[in-house]
Amino acid sequence: MKRVLLIRLDKIGDLISTMCVDQAELLENCDLRWVISKGLGFIPDNALPKRQHLDLSKDDWKNSLKILIAHIHEFKPDVAISFQAPWWVSYALWLTKVPVRAGVQSQWHSFIFLNKGLRQRRSLAIQHEADYNFDLLRFALDDISKPRPPTPTLELIAPENSDLLKQHQLTSKYYVTVHPGMAGSALNWSPKNYIELIEKLRAKIMVVITGTAADEPFLKEIKDHFKFDHVSHLVLLQGKLTAEELFTILKNSKAVIAPSTGVAHMAASLGVKTIGLYSPIQVQHPRRWAARGEKVKIFVSKNEHPPYNFCMDEISVDDVFAEAIKDE
Repeated sequence: MKRVLLIRLDKIGDLISTMCVDQAELLENCDLRWVISKGLGFIPDNALPKRQHLDLSKDDWKNSLKILIAHIHEFKPDVAISFQAPWWVSYALWLTKVPVRAGVQSQWHSFIFLNKGLRQRRSLAIQHEADYNFDLLRFALDDISKPRPPTPTLELIAPENSDLLKQHQLTSKYYVTVHPGMAGSALNWSPKNYIELIEKLRAKIMVVITGTAADEPFLKEIKDHFKFDHVSHLVLLQGKLTAEELFTILKNSKAVIAPSTGVAHMAASLGVKTIGLYSPIQVQHPRRWAARGEKVKIFVSKNEHPPYNFCMDEISVDDVFAEAIKDE
């Protein structure tokens, strides 16, 4: 049985757009292990099927390097594929003499430590991130000459937790989740638009607002507007959910509305109606970064040329509202 080590040390959306490729038919008889960023273990742990994984901290790279080297010696991979990782990961693969060390041929270390590099100009965003990752996988496993099958999608499962819904007075499929926050790697809707949308939604249905402490810059104006003192049909769950509890909240939503961030990818992989708000800028475009799933609706400005100052406002609040409350 061929042993394959798959590596992606990146954010949630990136990992979801990469982990899906291990469902490819060419890996059916392989022993697979993932190397991912510390703190993201809830993704492979709640995937179907569950994945084996090693979690590494990019901040403590010296210790992570030692752990990775020990893991490689134990696993003895025939092939290692680095979808995205810092230099010390490529170095570890070279140092431990992994026979096939594949990855994107881009940064300096990919030319020195990898022996099977594929040149991909992902910044052109001519296809989805998952498609780029699938192409790299097929290249690494010498499958590139065969007809290209469709890129797989990742399926996530949410824990059953009826007590959580009761705690926040929520009924499955009778609320809409709005997640305004993001890491800031793309353009976002303005707080004004989110406020207008939430006002329209809560007149029709319960609304849940999610986020973490890191999302405060996007949530502050929204929270200041609503005050959250006896506001009807509105629940603020910022900082109140574990990753698994967030999965449960997302899975039971009638719809999830989010910008280009990990929550959109999670909701889509959970099979929930997911409404994504995307930037038209080439490197941020949904052609590359859209959430993927059967129930995904993408909104993006049609103006793909600068200036981009007000391009996100071209996404209509009324259109997003209509999609969110529409019955499936």
